[in-house]
Amino acid sequence: MAFDVGSSSNGLNRVQDLWFSDGSLVVRAENKIFSVSGAVLAARSSVFQDMLAFPQPGSAGFEVESLDGVPLVELHDSAEEVEPFLRAIFDSSFFMPAPTSNLLSDILAILRLSHKYDIQYLHRRALDHLSKIFPTELSMFLQHLNSFPPGFEVFKTSADAHLEILRVIHQVNALWLLPAAYSRASKCSPQRLFAAPSWPHLPDAIKAKLHVAHAHQARHIIAIVHAVGGTHDATTCTSPQTCPGEILLLVTALLEPLGELEMEFNFFDVKDIFLPDVWKDLGGTMCATCSKHRTEQVSLSMQKVWDGLPANPGLPPWDELRAMRDMTMG
Repeated sequence: MAFDVGSSSNGLNRVQDLWFSDGSLVVRAENKIFSVSGAVLAARSSVFQDMLAFPQPGSAGFEVESLDGVPLVELHDSAEEVEPFLRAIFDSSFFMPAPTSNLLSDILAILRLSHKYDIQYLHRRALDHLSKIFPTELSMFLQHLNSFPPGFEVFKTSADAHLEILRVIHQVNALWLLPAAYSRASKCSPQRLFAAPSWPHLPDAIKAKLHVAHAHQARHIIAIVHAVGGTHDATTCTSPQTCPGEILLLVTALLEPLGELEMEFNFFDVKDIFLPDVWKDLGGTMCATCSKHRTEQVSLSMQKVWDGLPANPGLPPWDELRAMRDMTMG
C-alpha cells in the first residue's frame, strides 16, 4: 500500500526533528511518522536488520508498505514510546548514560523497545539508569529511599509509575531489579494502588506479588519492633530511670503507621527514627549505651530483611540475581 504524505486525509503527522531529508526508511507508530536511516537501524538492531534484509509483511510485529516510493515500516507500539526510542538512536545527546537525568517514561520506553528490537547498548544503558533506584545492595537502596534522582520525582505522586515499572521490568526479565521495585511499590498504600488507572490492566501475577509485598511489610515492621523493644539491660544502661520509657516511645512510633488505614510506610523507613532531628522529637533522652545497642539491632534486622527480600515475590536469592545482572550488563 502506498501513502501520500502530503495528504491531510491520511491523518499521518511528521515528527519534524526526526524527519531526515536523506532518510531511507519511514517508521510509522500510530499516527506519527519518522524519516530515518534504515542502515543505521539495521546496524543497531538485529531485528531491524533481518526485517529490512528479508521483508515479510505482517511478521515480527512489522507491516512493510511504502510512502512516496520509500519503504514504510509500521511498528505495533505506541507513538509515545517509539519517539523517545528513535531519539535515543539518532540523537546521541538525548539518552546519555547514568547519572544524567532522564524522564522515567523515556527510560521505560527505551528499555522495553530496545529489548524488543535487540539494541543491546541502549538496553544496558536503560537498565543502568534503573539500577540506581532499584539496586541489589541495601546501602544504595537506602540512599534514595525518600529522595529521588532527577527524572524519578513522579514516584512521589503517582502510583501508576510504580505499576508501570513492575510491568516493564517483568516484560524484559530484569529480575534483579524486582525486589527493590516491589519494596518501593509496597510503600504506596493498597488503596492508592487499587485506585491507579493502570491497576485493572496489570497482570494478575504482579497484583498477587504486590499483595504479598504489603503483607511482608507489616511482618517486617513487627520484627524490627521486636529488635528495638528487646530486653533492657539495666547492667549497662546509664539512665535506668528514663531509658525504658524511651524504648516504649520508639516502639509506639514504629507501630503507629500500622494503625493507619492508608499506610504510606516502608519497613526501611525505620532508619529515619535514628536521625538526630527525629530522635529529638521523640524525646532523645535514651542513654548512649542503649541507643547504640538498638541502632545496631535495627541495622542487623534491616540487613536480614534485605537478604530475604527476593523470596517475598518468589525470586531467586541475591547472589543469583546479581549473577543475572552481571551477565546482562557485561
